Amino acid sequence: MMQEEYEIRFNDIKYTNILEEVIKLYNPKVVGEEDNIKLLWCACISKDLPNKYRMSVIITSQSSAGKSNLTNSVLEPFNDDVLEFTDYTQAYLQRTEWNMNGKILKMEQMERTNEKRQISLGKLKFMLSEGVLKIGLVEKNDKGKNEPKMFEVRGIPVFISTSTNYNIDPETLNRTFLMQVDETEEQTKKIIDYVLDDYSTLSINDKWLKNKEKLKEYAKTYKEFAHQITDILVPFKAKIKEIIPTSDITMRRDLAKILNLTCVIAFLNFPNRTLIADNDGQHFFTSVWGDTEKRYTYALIAEASDFELALRIGGETIDQTINKVNKASKDLLDRFKKIEAEHLEGVTVSMVAKEIQKSDNRTRELLEQLRNSGFLTREREGKGYRYSSTQKKFENISLKEFEFTKEELDQYIQSQIGEYKDKFTVVNVKS
Repeated sequence: MMQEEYEIRFNDIKYTNILEEVIKLYNPKVVGEEDNIKLLWCACISKDLPNKYRMSVIITSQSSAGKSNLTNSVLEPFNDDVLEFTDYTQAYLQRTEWNMNGKILKMEQMERTNEKRQISLGKLKFMLSEGVLKIGLVEKNDKGKNEPKMFEVRGIPVFISTSTNYNIDPETLNRTFLMQVDETEEQTKKIIDYVLDDYSTLSINDKWLKNKEKLKEYAKTYKEFAHQITDILVPFKAKIKEIIPTSDITMRRDLAKILNLTCVIAFLNFPNRTLIADNDGQHFFTSVWGDTEKRYTYALIAEASDFELALRIGGETIDQTINKVNKASKDLLDRFKKIEAEHLEGVTVSMVAKEIQKSDNRTRELLEQLRNSGFLTREREGKGYRYSSTQKKFENISLKEFEFTKEELDQYIQSQIGEYKDKFTVVNVKS
């Protein structure tokens, strides 16, 4: 009964790696950026999973690099659940009284800064971590008298945004993946070919509209099943612990992001994963008229391959996320140290700008990102500053393949259900 319901209900997810199928479907719309597409797709899918698995992303790159096209394209199949803003006032957010669960909050371009001129989420950061924003205000009532009011916005949305400003405040970085689009010459050549093809192809031959409908079908299937997921379990914690760096305190938050990506990848591959079904199930609404249907709920178990794939897909993004600097800033540090070796008294913005052939303003943003993350210090000199490098080094998580055997899995499952074994049924579709 359990196996039959499971296979009949979700037999349209047939691929052993759905993410590769997703890339094929996006090919007519986005060229290159495969890992970024996969990570953004995972973030979008996470919106319907339990709160702890939600993923948010900020994409930073220079202007015209393709951030908006990447974001808008990936989000198209999810448009019914996207709340799109160019900007919003704090008063608007305070008075919405929305439930943000299942929503993607997209901001076209993050420009709002704090007192340190850093890009900041502002009050939205409380929602992304706590799932609730409570605001106490005093407003006039119908009689013109002031009275206290409480406004509340609940739920954890998936937040996706772009920015040309690399200077992002630490609390915002703690709650998001930091992504950068591909700025290489090779990617530029691919985009030029794509644009030329677009202008030389009859519109009736455009495959994107058909592919987008298929992506919508996938998104709908995952959305329906997500509500039956209570837990996504990562059973091989001891093996992960061996490769996680611990010198930086921010890993306390960053590890959860990496595990969330692992969990979403496991969820995307649920037809090929072991599940623990709760035999009691729950009643789910099936119509706007309040009709319900009893369905099983599941705890899904990730495999070692899901964690390995998370590190491959996340790769550069995870590297940027745990170090709190994007690739452009990271690449700059080596060149900075070469300049510093010739100027022991410190390095100015103009020295670096000349070396990397960027404007002083752009160079300053890169240096400030490195400084805010602890890789540089600065001292005032006249109207400017001289920068020096610190001893801090970049952290990284080495991709290490490891095996989690069936015997280990069985032992893990027994340790989890233990005395509750009569309440649960193990569903292993692959067996």
